[in-house]
Amino acid sequence: MIHADLLRNILGLQEPEAALACRTEGGNPSEARIIEANRAACALLDLTREELLTKTPGEVITNFAALAEGESVFETGSRRIEHTLCGPGRATPVEIRSHALELDGDALFVIILRDITVRRRREMKADLDEQRFKTLYTLSRMIDRTEEDILDYALVQSVYMTDSRMGYIGFLDESESILSLRPWAVPDLGECTVRDKSRIFRIEGAGLWADAVRQRRTIITNDYANCPGKRGTPEGHVPLVRHMNVPVIEKNRIRMLVGVANKDEDYTESDAVQLSLIMEGVWHIIQRKRTETDLVRAMREARQADRAKSQFLANMSHELRTPLNGIMGMTQLLLGTKGLTDEQKDYLTLSLESSVQLSGVLSSLLDLSSIESGGTGLNRVDFDLPGIIHAAVDPLLSQAETKGLRLRCSLDRGLPVKVHGDAEKLRQILVNLVHNAVKYTENGSITVTACCEPMADVPGRVSLCVAVADTGVGIPENKLESVFESFMLGEEYMTKRYSGAGLGLTISRKLAEIMDGSIGLQSRPGEGSVFTLTVPLLHRPERADVCSAEEKAGLRLNILVAEDEEVNALVTSKLLRKHGHDTTVVDNGQRAIDALMRGGFDLVLMDVQMPVINGMEVTEIIRSGAAEGIDADIPIIGLTAFAGEEDRNRLLMAGMNGVVTKPFDAEELLDAVCTAAVSARAI
Repeated sequence: MIHADLLRNILGLQEPEAALACRTEGGNPSEARIIEANRAACALLDLTREELLTKTPGEVITNFAALAEGESVFETGSRRIEHTLCGPGRATPVEIRSHALELDGDALFVIILRDITVRRRREMKADLDEQRFKTLYTLSRMIDRTEEDILDYALVQSVYMTDSRMGYIGFLDESESILSLRPWAVPDLGECTVRDKSRIFRIEGAGLWADAVRQRRTIITNDYANCPGKRGTPEGHVPLVRHMNVPVIEKNRIRMLVGVANKDEDYTESDAVQLSLIMEGVWHIIQRKRTETDLVRAMREARQADRAKSQFLANMSHELRTPLNGIMGMTQLLLGTKGLTDEQKDYLTLSLESSVQLSGVLSSLLDLSSIESGGTGLNRVDFDLPGIIHAAVDPLLSQAETKGLRLRCSLDRGLPVKVHGDAEKLRQILVNLVHNAVKYTENGSITVTACCEPMADVPGRVSLCVAVADTGVGIPENKLESVFESFMLGEEYMTKRYSGAGLGLTISRKLAEIMDGSIGLQSRPGEGSVFTLTVPLLHRPERADVCSAEEKAGLRLNILVAEDEEVNALVTSKLLRKHGHDTTVVDNGQRAIDALMRGGFDLVLMDVQMPVINGMEVTEIIRSGAAEGIDADIPIIGLTAFAGEEDRNRLLMAGMNGVVTKPFDAEELLDAVCTAAVSARAI
């Protein structure tokens, strides 16, 4: 007979773990008789000691026969078996060990049960945290997927992580009065047969699901059937047992409402936290996606608007430059006629100056449009650096003298003559800076100084520094940067004393930046300003000019003028004849080809926009050699009112030797003709 006190003490030592002693009696372990139990076992199994002593292991441990595997003695050795004890209204996870014991000649086995509920909860929480992390990570990688895909995935994960059977996600409007449902049931659920699957619901008067919006907090309902706030469900809807919905709040506004339903057990605060964390992440991802979508749409619309603006400005430039070229040309021709009175000459000179000023405004607007749309690139050539500086300064000498100012240009002796860079942009910047200095100076002088310093990074590379100093009105310190903004004049427009569109400095700084340079400014009101341009250039060995003054004066050419505008054709031909050239005028591209096939021409002035065949197409035909009888290498100079650099480059790529922009100065046209003709002879 077993010593009862000894066995009781053995089981007592196992506490706080539950322990049962069973006599095998040679049969199946599940049918063995429980002969002793400690207090922890009574508490765990919810039975008194007396009740346990009338039971078998198979009666108190769920599915014990499978655990014992038919052995005569239940022995786990070093193994720990995780199991669940099921009973009315409870399911307790346990860890089971069993060891054989011989006491007073009796063969026994002791079953030790450890309640692992706390550990399981901790593990489940860790699993949920890991799953939430994986869910949020997956959602973050779905930025390129549609919003519906993101929401569907988020809903499935929310239902899964809360052990629910269904769920929904909705968005609140700005007033938080209307809910728009997006995904509203788990895909392939197959239980919902509601016919009218409405997706728009008003919060006012709504039932239980809207309490989370009205109360602005998570609402958990674990007894839906007896909840006084329920309004019922539509016919065919999945019956509700338990329900939880969570508002997603950002900046004190409810953005989303998320709900899940029909968990087998009660919803807890832990479920609410999991759902909140997921959906807050979903909202931020969707918000980012919407923001990116809005930005892409805005950028697309901005590019379209920018292209439309650029096209409009280019068209307007052409339409204004063409008649302006006629006005300027006729005025120059009229000034060259005899018999004009001094008063008439003054009127014509003022008219010409106004036309030049208008042409400058048009050029500035087109330049700004081209720069802002990214259409302005670099056109690097070898050029005469002192010549470009003087070309920017000298035309303004008379304007300075008229105001009683002294305009002086001082170039450093070490300044290289020949350099490689964008000559036209450099000249344009200097013209703007010197013109502004003359305009805003009433007394004193303007001094332009230039010097170069070698740069160590590239052999032969130099840094050009040109300073334009004046004794003018000066600029307040708080406006030193704003003067570089578009349409800023440094003065109130209602009281402004100086003319201008306020684009010169804006364009100059942008052009300098395109050239990898910069423009600095120092100024004090009443004392004057110093604008300093710094740009990198490459030093080139000096070489002879293409067209000398003697060659230019003695040049006699037979020139074909292809121009469909009657006034412009008249101006161009008369200017050329006045300087000893013969001209023939045609008014469309086909007639230009016909005239060239008859032969006898040394050079072509080709208007770009012409009827029948445009000037660029005519040039391409000539250069291809497809027109029989026409010298494919004949010099061609394009005449265009499209003044953008990309337009110029396109014409040069088509095969033109040079491009002159309307409205043009007589000397500019003659220089282009001479350069093209002499270059062709040299070849």
